[in-house]
Amino acid sequence: MKRPHILSVLIVFALLISLSVSAMALSKGAPGLSDYQYPTGNETGARQYKLSFRLEQHLGNKDKWPVYTAPALDAVRAADGKAMVHTSGDVYTACWSGAWLMIRYEKNNGGQRVGWVPRSSINSKTIQQDNNADFAYWTITLNRDCALSDDPLYESDVLAYASRGETLTYLAHYQYNGGREYAYVRGELDGQPICGFVPFEAIDW
Repeated sequence: MKRPHILSVLIVFALLISLSVSAMALSKGAPGLSDYQYPTGNETGARQYKLSFRLEQHLGNKDKWPVYTAPALDAVRAADGKAMVHTSGDVYTACWSGAWLMIRYEKNNGGQRVGWVPRSSINSKTIQQDNNADFAYWTITLNRDCALSDDPLYESDVLAYASRGETLTYLAHYQYNGGREYAYVRGELDGQPICGFVPFEAIDW
């Protein structure tokens, strides 16, 4: 898997960037530093677990939380390593994985982002979400080239590109309001854990 290309005014820089990212492959993910559990999954469980988010009603403050793509302190962070969520806006939560809360929120560009916040960064004591993650941890193979995104609604940002034949760790199924179906997967990018969404039809069981 490759990182997304960065557009540059200078053709020389663009060529250099293209050459530098070509070797950055995303591979099947291993446990992160703070994972709650990492059991061997099965196909039946993989097909059954579905993500759902609910709005947190009582945050009501102006905190800023760091957001990681995976529940690990060494995980990739979007927005050039600066992804943050402002709790003055709507924050939706899906589950806990140990000391990590899975969230979804709207970005400034109108897109959405799904990521993880460490409990140590959450000042509010009114988090309603009490569901623990029960991910599938099932190895899947991609049947085509595709993008890995943290935005399952509009695919506004691409975290990396994956190639046909790559294996990743399937975690859960996600579909927003009857829209396109996605597989929430985990891998490693340059040795760092990373999670995101690929089209469900792009995976082989």
